Amino acid sequence: MKYYGITDRGIARKSNQDSYIIATSRTGDLFCLVCDGIGGARGGDVASRTAVSHISEAFSRTSGFHDESDVRLWLRDEISAVNKVILTMGTSNERLSGMGTTLAAVLLTDSGRYIVNIGDSRVYGWKKDGTLRQLTTDHTLVEDLIRHGELTREQAATYPRRNVVTNALGVWENVRFDLEAHNEALDGFLICSDGLHGYVPEEKISEILCDTEHDPSLRARRLIRQALDAGGYDNVSVILLDLEGDAV
Repeated sequence: MKYYGITDRGIARKSNQDSYIIATSRTGDLFCLVCDGIGGARGGDVASRTAVSHISEAFSRTSGFHDESDVRLWLRDEISAVNKVILTMGTSNERLSGMGTTLAAVLLTDSGRYIVNIGDSRVYGWKKDGTLRQLTTDHTLVEDLIRHGELTREQAATYPRRNVVTNALGVWENVRFDLEAHNEALDGFLICSDGLHGYVPEEKISEILCDTEHDPSLRARRLIRQALDAGGYDNVSVILLDLEGDAV
């Protein structure tokens, strides 16, 4: 297995609110996270860095997971803990008021592969035949409207409030997270912030991912370049995992 992560401030933004990490545990499990801070100059970068730092440090101390129940319990405890940390920072410091962060992650363990999501960063699964499938569901206002039949996918693309998230770390006292096992046949995973999926068509993303003659580092950089060429309006982060051999 090969993997690579990269982040870029973009062209339009003055700072990078995204954070990412590829962490390993004592037993060799792998946890890849992308966090996209919200709150702009009011602490989005602090929130995303805090989430990545807390969870990766906690993960480095784990001693393996027996099953999905173990994974869920660990995530519940750590996500609750870091949510409280970020919320406390935001309510006790006016400069950081309103900050929060998304979180999208892939956890690879002996017990299986797991996808974690909070907010609107995404995880995709891909195959060499060109198949690209979004594995996470965005926690956004437009996704809720689509689910209730009030918007179509086409209308959502230009909806004025399409960037409004309905769930994030550090914004509310309670945060929910999605956890799903994905042990089906896949050639790899892509984790990214909306700086990529919001501006680069899935057809182009798939084309780059499936060019497996090139190393993940080159393909990840090509994805970043596509986001910049599309205007670079947002911070953009990418973690690309090739599962060939599927050994952590």
